Amino acid sequence: MASSSSCRLLGLASFVLLAAAAGATQYKVGGDNGWAVPAAAAESFNTWAEKTSFQIGDSLLFVYPKDKDSVLLVEPADYNACNTSSYDKQFDDGSTSFALDRAGAFFFISGVEANCRANEKLIVMVAGSGGAIAPAPAAQQGSGSPSPSTSAPAPSSGGAPVPPASPKAPAAKNSTAKGAPPAAGNDSNCAGAGGLAVAGLVASVAGCVAYASLAF
Repeated sequence: MASSSSCRLLGLASFVLLAAAAGATQYKVGGDNGWAVPAAAAESFNTWAEKTSFQIGDSLLFVYPKDKDSVLLVEPADYNACNTSSYDKQFDDGSTSFALDRAGAFFFISGVEANCRANEKLIVMVAGSGGAIAPAPAAQQGSGSPSPSTSAPAPSSGGAPVPPASPKAPAAKNSTAKGAPPAAGNDSNCAGAGGLAVAGLVASVAGCVAYASLAF
């Protein structure tokens, strides 16, 4: 009886895990236009991605003519340069489903260099298990942004120049309160606990199967 109750509990736990997996979302890149060079008045791929909250477990669907285009997963430097000769993964089946299996940034470009230079490229930022998004990598940062300038002090009414104010001391790099736990540890602890829970579930299911075989 005890083993039968354990098996029922394991079945319930399996259902909960399956329900969580079912909450993942598949996003079609480019909508009805698919993975192609965006039209002049169309929203860019990155503008769409910035407005979308991607989570671990979600997936991207790239639809394109396989005899004319492809999808490359690349490094930031190759993304910037539209370098189609260097890539981590290449997809050319015409209907590619890509799983977002980790937090952080993913860089995609068209396998046709001219298409990439015409803005057929995409950066996807995936939030971690705690909902936090990792800092944007260098490839995503805009260049040429002016840095704030310090204006010279205006002379006083008497005409004598006002001496410049002494520069402020730089702020301490670590402003975290001593008693506050680091946020990153929470994600790693959760990941470790999740792995142990799944491993325990698999072992228990195997025990139930062995028990049922002996009973019959």
